[in-house]
Amino acid sequence: MMHTSTPMIRLARLSDLARLADIERSAGKRFLGTAMAWAAGDDPVPLAVLEQAQTAGLLWVAEAEDGQAAGFALTRSMEGDLYLAEMAVSLPQQGRGLGRALLLAVREHARAAGYRSVVLTTDRELPWNAPFYLRHGFSELPPARLPAPLAARLRLEEAAGFDPARRCAMVCPVAA
Repeated sequence: MMHTSTPMIRLARLSDLARLADIERSAGKRFLGTAMAWAAGDDPVPLAVLEQAQTAGLLWVAEAEDGQAAGFALTRSMEGDLYLAEMAVSLPQQGRGLGRALLLAVREHARAAGYRSVVLTTDRELPWNAPFYLRHGFSELPPARLPAPLAARLRLEEAAGFDPARRCAMVCPVAA
Protein backbone atom coordinates (compact mmCIF):
# COMPACT_ATOMS: atom_id res chain seq x y z
CA MET A 1 0.00 0.00 0.00
CA MET A 2 1.41 3.37 -1.05
CA HIS A 3 1.30 6.06 1.62
CA THR A 4 0.55 9.53 0.32
CA SER A 5 0.69 12.43 2.70
CA THR A 6 -0.03 16.09 2.19
CA PRO A 7 3.13 17.73 0.87
CA MET A 8 4.90 20.07 3.27
CA ILE A 9 4.97 23.57 1.79
CA ARG A 10 6.88 26.36 3.51
CA LEU A 11 8.58 29.64 2.77
CA ALA A 12 12.06 29.09 1.39
CA ARG A 13 15.06 29.42 3.67
CA LEU A 14 18.42 30.77 2.53
CA SER A 15 19.77 27.25 2.95
CA ASP A 16 17.31 26.01 0.27
CA LEU A 17 18.43 28.36 -2.49
CA ALA A 18 21.50 26.43 -3.68
CA ARG A 19 19.30 23.38 -4.40
CA LEU A 20 16.69 25.21 -6.47
CA ALA A 21 18.78 25.34 -9.66
CA ASP A 22 19.09 21.52 -9.56
CA ILE A 23 15.31 21.21 -9.10
CA GLU A 24 14.74 23.51 -12.07
CA ARG A 25 17.19 21.56 -14.27
CA SER A 26 15.57 18.26 -13.28
CA ALA A 27 12.07 19.59 -14.01
CA GLY A 28 13.30 20.93 -17.35
CA LYS A 29 14.08 17.40 -18.54
CA ARG A 30 10.34 16.85 -18.86
CA PHE A 31 10.40 19.16 -21.91
CA LEU A 32 12.65 16.77 -23.86
CA GLY A 33 10.74 15.30 -26.77
CA THR A 34 8.17 18.13 -26.82
CA ALA A 35 7.78 21.27 -28.92
CA MET A 36 9.62 23.03 -26.09
CA ALA A 37 12.61 20.65 -25.93
CA TRP A 38 14.95 23.65 -26.12
CA ALA A 39 13.69 24.73 -22.68
CA ALA A 40 15.35 21.67 -21.11
CA GLY A 41 18.68 23.48 -21.43
CA ASP A 42 17.49 26.85 -20.16
CA ASP A 43 19.50 28.62 -17.50
CA PRO A 44 17.95 28.38 -14.05
CA VAL A 45 16.61 31.43 -12.23
CA PRO A 46 19.60 33.52 -11.10
CA LEU A 47 20.54 33.13 -7.44
CA ALA A 48 20.16 36.91 -6.87
CA VAL A 49 16.50 36.70 -8.00
CA LEU A 50 15.88 33.77 -5.64
CA GLU A 51 17.57 35.62 -2.76
CA GLN A 52 15.44 38.71 -3.35
CA ALA A 53 12.21 36.66 -3.44
CA GLN A 54 13.22 34.67 -0.37
CA THR A 55 13.90 37.88 1.56
CA ALA A 56 10.52 39.29 0.46
CA GLY A 57 8.62 36.11 1.48
CA LEU A 58 7.64 35.37 -2.14
CA LEU A 59 9.38 32.00 -2.59
CA TRP A 60 7.97 28.68 -1.37
CA VAL A 61 9.42 25.19 -1.35
CA ALA A 62 7.80 21.78 -1.29
CA GLU A 63 9.66 19.29 0.86
CA ALA A 64 10.28 15.70 -0.12
CA GLU A 65 9.95 12.96 2.49
CA ASP A 66 13.60 13.54 3.49
CA GLY A 67 12.91 17.20 4.32
CA GLN A 68 14.89 18.50 1.35
CA ALA A 69 13.39 20.93 -1.12
CA ALA A 70 11.89 19.01 -4.07
CA GLY A 71 9.98 21.83 -5.72
CA PHE A 72 9.52 25.57 -5.56
CA ALA A 73 7.24 28.42 -6.56
CA LEU A 74 8.72 31.85 -7.26
CA THR A 75 6.41 34.86 -7.32
CA ARG A 76 6.57 38.62 -7.54
CA SER A 77 4.13 41.48 -7.25
CA MET A 78 2.75 42.74 -10.59
CA GLU A 79 0.50 45.79 -10.32
CA GLY A 80 -1.99 44.41 -7.80
CA ASP A 81 -1.63 40.79 -8.91
CA LEU A 82 0.79 38.11 -7.74
CA TYR A 83 2.78 36.84 -10.72
CA LEU A 84 3.86 33.18 -10.61
CA ALA A 85 7.22 33.57 -12.34
CA GLU A 86 8.42 29.98 -11.98
CA MET A 87 7.15 26.73 -10.56
CA ALA A 88 9.26 23.59 -10.75
CA VAL A 89 9.19 20.15 -9.17
CA SER A 90 12.13 17.78 -9.58
CA LEU A 91 11.35 15.05 -12.09
CA PRO A 92 11.46 12.12 -9.58
CA GLN A 93 9.00 13.97 -7.31
CA GLN A 94 6.46 14.87 -10.00
CA GLY A 95 2.99 13.36 -9.83
CA ARG A 96 2.86 13.46 -6.04
CA GLY A 97 0.83 16.63 -5.59
CA LEU A 98 3.74 18.98 -4.89
CA GLY A 99 2.87 21.33 -7.75
CA ARG A 100 -0.77 21.47 -6.66
CA ALA A 101 0.25 22.13 -3.05
CA LEU A 102 2.67 24.89 -4.10
CA LEU A 103 -0.05 26.48 -6.20
CA LEU A 104 -2.48 26.41 -3.27
CA ALA A 105 0.13 28.07 -1.03
CA VAL A 106 0.68 30.81 -3.62
CA ARG A 107 -3.06 31.39 -3.98
CA GLU A 108 -3.53 31.52 -0.21
CA HIS A 109 -0.70 34.04 0.15
CA ALA A 110 -2.20 36.17 -2.65
CA ARG A 111 -5.59 36.16 -0.91
CA ALA A 112 -4.14 36.95 2.53
CA ALA A 113 -1.86 39.69 1.17
CA GLY A 114 -4.69 41.44 -0.66
CA TYR A 115 -3.75 40.72 -4.26
CA ARG A 116 -6.59 40.65 -6.82
CA SER A 117 -5.42 37.44 -8.44
CA VAL A 118 -2.55 35.12 -9.29
CA VAL A 119 -1.37 35.53 -12.87
CA LEU A 120 1.12 33.63 -14.99
CA THR A 121 2.29 32.92 -18.51
CA THR A 122 2.63 29.37 -19.76
CA ASP A 123 2.49 26.96 -22.67
CA ARG A 124 -1.08 26.47 -23.85
CA GLU A 125 -0.68 22.81 -24.88
CA LEU A 126 1.70 20.87 -22.62
CA PRO A 127 -0.43 18.92 -20.11
CA TRP A 128 1.59 20.09 -17.10
CA ASN A 129 1.27 23.73 -18.19
CA ALA A 130 -2.05 25.44 -19.13
CA PRO A 131 -4.20 22.29 -18.73
CA PHE A 132 -2.79 21.85 -15.19
CA TYR A 133 -3.62 25.45 -14.28
CA LEU A 134 -7.11 25.19 -15.83
CA ARG A 135 -7.83 22.25 -13.52
CA HIS A 136 -6.80 24.41 -10.56
CA GLY A 137 -9.04 27.42 -11.08
CA PHE A 138 -7.15 29.46 -13.66
CA SER A 139 -8.60 30.73 -16.93
CA GLU A 140 -6.87 32.00 -20.04
CA LEU A 141 -6.88 35.75 -20.51
CA PRO A 142 -7.85 36.80 -24.05
CA PRO A 143 -5.29 39.13 -25.69
CA ALA A 144 -7.69 42.09 -25.50
CA ARG A 145 -7.90 41.72 -21.68
CA LEU A 146 -4.18 41.35 -21.01
CA PRO A 147 -2.87 43.77 -18.40
CA ALA A 148 0.15 45.68 -19.76
CA PRO A 149 2.73 43.82 -17.60
CA LEU A 150 1.50 40.40 -18.82
CA ALA A 151 1.45 41.57 -22.45
CA ALA A 152 5.03 42.80 -21.97
CA ARG A 153 6.00 39.46 -20.41
CA LEU A 154 4.61 37.54 -23.40
CA ARG A 155 6.59 39.81 -25.77
CA LEU A 156 9.77 39.12 -23.78
CA GLU A 157 9.10 35.37 -23.97
CA GLU A 158 8.59 35.58 -27.74
CA ALA A 159 11.90 37.47 -28.07
CA ALA A 160 13.55 34.70 -26.00
CA GLY A 161 12.38 32.02 -28.45
CA PHE A 162 9.01 30.91 -27.14
CA ASP A 163 6.41 30.19 -29.84
CA PRO A 164 3.82 32.97 -29.44
CA ALA A 165 1.09 30.70 -30.86
CA ARG A 166 1.59 28.35 -27.89
CA ARG A 167 1.95 30.98 -25.13
CA CYS A 168 -0.89 32.32 -23.05
CA ALA A 169 -1.49 34.36 -19.94
CA MET A 170 -3.73 32.97 -17.24
CA VAL A 171 -5.48 34.39 -14.20
CA CYS A 172 -7.00 33.02 -11.01
CA PRO A 173 -8.93 35.58 -8.94
CA VAL A 174 -8.46 35.22 -5.18
CA ALA A 175 -11.41 36.10 -2.98
CA ALA A 176 -10.56 38.22 0.03
